[in-house]
Order: sequence, then C-alpha cells, then structure tokens
Amino acid sequence: MEKVIVLGATGNIGTAVIKNLQNKNVLVFAGIRSEKKFSKVSELAATPILVDFANQESLNQALKGKDRVFLVTPLMQNPEAVTQMVINASKLNNVKHLVRSTASGADSKGKIQMARWAGASEDLVKASDLNYTIVRPYTFLQNFINFHSQTIKQYNGFYLPTGDAKLSMLDINDLGELVAIALTSNLHFGKTYELSGQTYTNEILAKTLSDVLGRKISYIDVEEEIARKSILDNQMPLWMIDAMMELYYITKQGWTAGYSDDFKNITGKEYTSAKTFFEQNISAF
Repeated sequence: MEKVIVLGATGNIGTAVIKNLQNKNVLVFAGIRSEKKFSKVSELAATPILVDFANQESLNQALKGKDRVFLVTPLMQNPEAVTQMVINASKLNNVKHLVRSTASGADSKGKIQMARWAGASEDLVKASDLNYTIVRPYTFLQNFINFHSQTIKQYNGFYLPTGDAKLSMLDINDLGELVAIALTSNLHFGKTYELSGQTYTNEILAKTLSDVLGRKISYIDVEEEIARKSILDNQMPLWMIDAMMELYYITKQGWTAGYSDDFKNITGKEYTSAKTFFEQNISAF
C-alpha cells in the first residue's frame, strides 16, 4: 500500500482530505505541529507525525518513506518558503506525487497579495520536476461557521463589506473528495483544477439560511472601514488585515464569482449546495 502524508492535517482542509482518504487503500499519515492534536487525527485513522514546518530536517524526516504528499498552508506571509522546503524534502525522499492546495486566482504577478503568495507557491511546484497536482479552491461555505456563526446566533445576521456581488462558495468536503482522488491515482499528474462551488449573492445565502433555520437571517453590507476596525479589534496582524481587505474588495467587484466543472468531471457529482451545507451544519447556527 502506498503511504500518503497530509501536511496541514488538523485544519479544515487537511481534515477533509484525511476523511476522504478513508477506504482508499492507502496508509495515511498526518503531519502536525503539536502532540496535543495527535488524538484528533488518530480518530480519523491517520498516523500522526510531529513536524516543524519551518525546519527542513524535520520535513525531511516526516516525508521519509512516503509516496505522496498533500500540502496546504494557512493564511501566512510568504508560504512559498514552506512550499520550497516541502519540495526539497519530496525530492530527497523520491516522493512520487505532490498535491498542493493554493487558491483561485493564484498568480505570482497578481493584483492582490493572496494571489501573489499562492502563485509564487505554484511557480515553485511547477518548476520542481516533481509529479504534481494543483487545486485552486474558491471561497468556502465553512466561513459561515468559522466567522459568522456567532453573529447569526446572537443577532440573526452576518456582516461583510461586499455589496451585492455574486460570489462562488465551495464546501471544503468537495475539495477533500477531489484531492483524495488525485492522491490515489496517476491520472492527475501535471493538472491544475479549479473548484468553484455554486454561485450566490449574500442576500441569497441569507434567504437560504432563513429557510433552513426557520427564522429571518439578514445580510448586512458594512462599510470597509467598519470591517477593518472589526478585524483590528480581533487582534489580527496588520499584514493579514490588509490581505483580507484586498479580498473583500475584489469580491465586491464580482471577481470571485465563476464556475468550474472540474469537480463534476472528476467525481461525476454536482457541488454541494449552500442549502445542503446549512442543513448539514444547522447546529452551528
């Protein structure tokens, strides 16, 4: 059986990948930063490996004997540094296949910082001579749980500075399903897949939430400066705030709306709808 290691295993994306690797006839390993999270991945039938993502030797040891690697990084400055170290470790250990999750719009010469960071990582992967697959997810439906569930519970609303723009929303589990397929096949070498999800406006999403929850949920379009202050109050670093505000801006312009049929072409399924997602996660709201 091939050995697959998931780097970034305890985040939402990594967890979805591990769940979808179950019953795929591979041995699954989870690269994580802290022993405190060993139990989380053990429950998912993955073998935990302690790894320091900022240390080349630690990554070299983690990838020893592995056949395939999945890499996702959190929102961070200069993720290409981690990407390069994983490439180095992959080459050292003769890894067969590297799957890298980046972001829609990835472009090392892009107009916003998130696009440039994602694009720089992709450039390194493509130039590495490794067999690779790149997946580019759009915005996640899980953001409603991670960022808006509290205000939905308390005030029956969610707040964003994105106007009435259309935006594409993806269930992370759909990403995990496609990545698991890519990690267990040679058919996806050299491919780049866009995962858009379905397209909505925030008003439509608010109406869908209202129907599912049985109470009126409102979308409140806030001014950018109010949004910035709110993020500042949450003690986020300035570089992250600037990156988030850029993302809000392009979302408001409608630049994060689009549709890709890559998921359907590979899985034969439609994207998970917002209605289904909200129904499955009703307890969060």
